[in-house]
Amino acid sequence: CSIMGPPEIFDFLIMKSSLTFAMRLYRIDQVLQEEGSVSFETLQAALQCSAPTLKRDLRYMREKLGAPIVYSRAQNAYSYARDSKSENKDRFVSMLPAAWYTPDEMYAFLAVVELLGRIENDSKAVLAADMQALRSRLLAMLPGELIQAKELLKRVKVIMPSVPKIDAPYFSIVGAALAQRRRLRVTYFTRTRGTESGREISPLRLVNWRGRWYLDAWCHESGKLKTFAVENIRFAEMLDVRCRVVAMRDIEHALDGTYGIFSGGITKTAVIAVDAVMTPYERFAVWHKDQQQTFDDEGGMTLRVPYAREPEIAGEIMRLGSHAKVLAPNDLIDYIRQQHRLALQQYEDSEVSQ
Repeated sequence: CSIMGPPEIFDFLIMKSSLTFAMRLYRIDQVLQEEGSVSFETLQAALQCSAPTLKRDLRYMREKLGAPIVYSRAQNAYSYARDSKSENKDRFVSMLPAAWYTPDEMYAFLAVVELLGRIENDSKAVLAADMQALRSRLLAMLPGELIQAKELLKRVKVIMPSVPKIDAPYFSIVGAALAQRRRLRVTYFTRTRGTESGREISPLRLVNWRGRWYLDAWCHESGKLKTFAVENIRFAEMLDVRCRVVAMRDIEHALDGTYGIFSGGITKTAVIAVDAVMTPYERFAVWHKDQQQTFDDEGGMTLRVPYAREPEIAGEIMRLGSHAKVLAPNDLIDYIRQQHRLALQQYEDSEVSQ
């Protein structure tokens, strides 16, 4: 049988590119950057597309994106204009449509899908019944030309951090009091002292840090802002009394700087030298949101981390073993030195007993 129609249609049927529109534009830019001057046939072979498709792509790059692509009749080739400034090329490249998802975009999207699935499978969740429809709507947003949703979920995997299963029986009461702006009377267990105490608090903000829930509140007993681990609340009762009003900027200023395992007390700064062996791994680790890193010529780095108490940050430092050395402050140096001595003593004692 014969195929009737314009030559462009026949050309398209013969050679259909496997590259998406965005990928073709990136490929054209790559070939021009690498080869300098390129014939139409060479570009067509690189893209594996029809002649009309390549012409449309070149026209789009020049007219819509402002790409400084010129054609030389003498050389019968395309190239970037030699007199075009580098910043013009950079501006053009930044305008290219995305060929695929960014790393942050892909992680955030799949993390959301995973977390929605957790809610869907939680029989006690208020929103459980709506999660399947919401996940379906999110997956339907994916452009099919990049990758089908089903294939994406099969080929790309985000391993979420393990979240500890912690029993916090009074989480719902704390959340309700926070929403209604009511005070709480609680019995709180302080782990460091191993004691329980009763107090009246004004719940101001719930914070999840590394899988654990914390309540930022105004403690009416001490008259100051404090952070309470929700799992350590042994009893909670909502009172018919309005919460104390505290500006969010004051809460953030008082509690955000040393939140989490480095929280509480006066903030100090640990200066830690990490050698070239562990730097490639630790350079991406986040110990604290305000940490600072400087890198040396030997491949190592110096890390500056805010902290409040020695035991918490010492655990992070000591897991690096001989690959990390504390440079300051002296109190932390002495603490780490003492912890290493005690650890070594345990092994020496075990050798003697054997």
